[in-house]
Amino acid sequence: MKYRAIFRIYGLITANILLIMGGQLGYLYIVGPISMEDGRPMTLPEIPFLGLLILILMTAGALINVAILQKMPAPIRYVATSNRPYTKEINEDVDDAKTSTYRPIYPGQFSKETGDVYYDKANVEDDLNWKGEESAPEKTKPKIGSFEKRELQLPKSGLLFFGFLMSLALGLVALGERGPFIYLFPLAFIVAFSFPGLIWVSYIYSRTVVSPEPQRLVLIALAWGMFSTLPASLLNDVGARLLDVDQNALLGNGSFGSPELMLVSVVAPVVEELLKPIGLLFVMKRLRTPYEGVLYGVACGMGFAIIENMLYELFIVIWYGSDAWTINAFVRGIGSTVLHAVGPAAVGYAIAYSNQMEKPMTKYVGLAYVFGIVMHGLWNGIATMPFMMEGKNWEYTAYALIVVMVILCLVFIAKILEYGKKYSNMELEAQKFEDALEEATNSGH
Repeated sequence: MKYRAIFRIYGLITANILLIMGGQLGYLYIVGPISMEDGRPMTLPEIPFLGLLILILMTAGALINVAILQKMPAPIRYVATSNRPYTKEINEDVDDAKTSTYRPIYPGQFSKETGDVYYDKANVEDDLNWKGEESAPEKTKPKIGSFEKRELQLPKSGLLFFGFLMSLALGLVALGERGPFIYLFPLAFIVAFSFPGLIWVSYIYSRTVVSPEPQRLVLIALAWGMFSTLPASLLNDVGARLLDVDQNALLGNGSFGSPELMLVSVVAPVVEELLKPIGLLFVMKRLRTPYEGVLYGVACGMGFAIIENMLYELFIVIWYGSDAWTINAFVRGIGSTVLHAVGPAAVGYAIAYSNQMEKPMTKYVGLAYVFGIVMHGLWNGIATMPFMMEGKNWEYTAYALIVVMVILCLVFIAKILEYGKKYSNMELEAQKFEDALEEATNSGH
């Protein structure tokens, strides 16, 4: 199936939702919820067998992740053989009466002891050397167990963007008209929170210069980004408790002060920009060129953005209705989604660039991490201006600055991708030169 990666991605989303539910539930029952500013305690319902429920949620999420991301074995195929004499009843389509061995040609999973190796290609004259003679050409001896690397199978970024816009229109109609249309809203909701992140993964992957990266490894980076929302939310909650943050203010129902500003513009950027690039550790061996660093970094960031978009948009549609959901989904889709790509893309680029140019990694990775924190902090700080300042002018100013931030993020991703491709081309040319030199040396002998 051409777009099978889509189904795997939604499986990963489901798995990480289970992990987040289990982790959050366990955390809240251990430390308790934060009390509201007016002194009213937030209480949680009594749930029987809570420990078992948490264990089931976490285990189910982990097993689904492993099942989707596991490394599949190389497909080795054999044909069964037997030494039964040739009979016309068995091989009616064979004209050669001298044939004494029956060899059914069909794919199957036979062991090496019960069958001969089966090559999935036409059995023409002199194509395969079944007797194992040394005179067979080298090209007729494919490696046992070798298989073609599967590329990431995602729709084109333009098609994903069109689907995202259609989901907003469908969601608005479904929530506005109600009736039977309401059953279409879950589809619109799923597309609206997930497609913006997939747009960037598809776009950058389609710019491959040297050779496409394996689908499984890109999905591993994406899955880590999804999972990282769990430790990020827990650490942000710890920061909120230490700063004595008013939860009502974060929900838009209270006065937004210094503790709340410190949480969203300092604590959250530091925590999130640290956790998202950790997914690069799982694909460190693949970071051979800066382009690959950008690709895997963006995948980590987009995994985080997908889950965060889902949580924010779910909150908005429950508390504020269809109009607010449509605006929020659009703004997050074209704005904060790309913001989450900036930090991990910069870190991935720094790691791969340091490896390729043999430069100290700590210096460049540290600068990239700080850059991600600054961009994230500025974005969150600007977004909170309407809550901090009174008057419509500040609201319009915040909107204008957010547009500027979106443009800066887009320019940064475009430039870093351009530089990454340039260095990838350098490696490709160097590899061609080394291959030509080796071939000339061998010919000389």
